[in-house]
Amino acid sequence: MKNQPMRKLIFIGYGALICLLSLTQVELLHLTFIYHDKVEHFAAYSLFTLLAYFSTKSKRWAYILCIAIVIYGGILEILQASSTGRIASIADFIANVLGVIGGIVIIKVYRSNTSQLIR
Repeated sequence: MKNQPMRKLIFIGYGALICLLSLTQVELLHLTFIYHDKVEHFAAYSLFTLLAYFSTKSKRWAYILCIAIVIYGGILEILQASSTGRIASIADFIANVLGVIGGIVIIKVYRSNTSQLIR
């Protein structure tokens, strides 16, 4: 794929954005339902997983990146404990992990559908 370097750069940039948003006090959306924060975590880490998948040619590396994303999310949650205006949360970490799993499910459905189109 000729766009591979750009995809890697987007993946790395998104990881930096996740770090910035995780460690600074930012309120992007003023949603009112109780679990909006968890939905944001789930969506962010699902997208992170999709970017990981499309940034590598290797299925093995994609899974390694998924594990790294889970670890990265855990580290960011731990760092939030010492960040001003942020609170570490096991529920946020669980939402991150579920987001990675959701991203993997999307990838599997995508791969299944594209392989059926080829047949």
